[in-house]
Amino acid sequence: MPDQSHVTPLDRDFREYLFQRYQEHGRKYRCPDMTQQTFEDWQSQARLKLAETLRMPDVLGSPEFVREKIDPDNQPWSAGQCDGAFHLERVQYQSMPGVRVPGYLLVPEGLQEPAPAILCPPGHGKGMNQVVFEAGIYNHYACELARRGFVVLVPEHIGFGERKPSHFGEHGYYTGVAQLMGYTMYGVYIKELMRALDILTSLEEVDADRIGCYGLSLGGVTTLLISALDLRIRTVCISGFLTSFKSTFMDVAHCVCGNVQDLALNFEHVDIAALIAPRPLVVESGRADSGFPVDAARSTVQDLTAYYALYNQTDRLAHDIFDGSHEISGRIAFDWFDKWMK
Repeated sequence: MPDQSHVTPLDRDFREYLFQRYQEHGRKYRCPDMTQQTFEDWQSQARLKLAETLRMPDVLGSPEFVREKIDPDNQPWSAGQCDGAFHLERVQYQSMPGVRVPGYLLVPEGLQEPAPAILCPPGHGKGMNQVVFEAGIYNHYACELARRGFVVLVPEHIGFGERKPSHFGEHGYYTGVAQLMGYTMYGVYIKELMRALDILTSLEEVDADRIGCYGLSLGGVTTLLISALDLRIRTVCISGFLTSFKSTFMDVAHCVCGNVQDLALNFEHVDIAALIAPRPLVVESGRADSGFPVDAARSTVQDLTAYYALYNQTDRLAHDIFDGSHEISGRIAFDWFDKWMK
């Protein structure tokens, strides 16, 4: 629980009013206790409501996919990150009409047949370059996945890295304008990730029936949402996000790009994650991650267990609670993808 000692009584009035509204009106589409058949019926209805709530752009352009190999010796690699296990390509494709998306494609060397692939959406920060080239909170996880034989796509989110609106300030500019035009930024991110899946599943190096998704922070919530909505994703790792709206966005100040109107009125994190079941899901939670409390994460994963139990497949759900903060762990996740996708 964050320190509220500085909150004045007048400030607290509206905060408490909003929490009361959550208690009385939140989670209209909560996942109830049910049989396997009624659970699947609920999933179909809830996916439609989630897509409606995200208010995604409804049109995609032609992909116009371009790929170009990059010499790793001329890139800011940490020592030993490439070591001949994979090659790196810079790619570009179109999402919405006229909207170009850059990204990195990591392709294992010596593939003899189509390989499993993992989509790795970045979190808040310096975007795709940070994910691929810096250690830090990402711990070179995209490189480790490629070294293990996965084709990896790291796309750039609108408003970050090479798509940062430097002449208009931070990415919050796009959040406001998108809302003026009837979209949410979560919805825009997810629509672009659907196009990223189109790209991945079209590659001759990729087995389209073995696609995973693994992201941290903003990459964690976009992993949650795209995996809930798009059944092409077969195996999932959500890092540094899955807790609850009540314990995070309502209790701690977060970026406004996550303020999707009505989202907490319709769902909690556990309800959205239930749309992934019974596909394999591992959740990563750092004990020192103050923005996404580990106790809330533990409670949510425990609640999810009931939905996997409907299929007698609780082995498809795991929780990595590690001694770290807001960062990629990989302690369970790397072997998790090996187990369920190879």
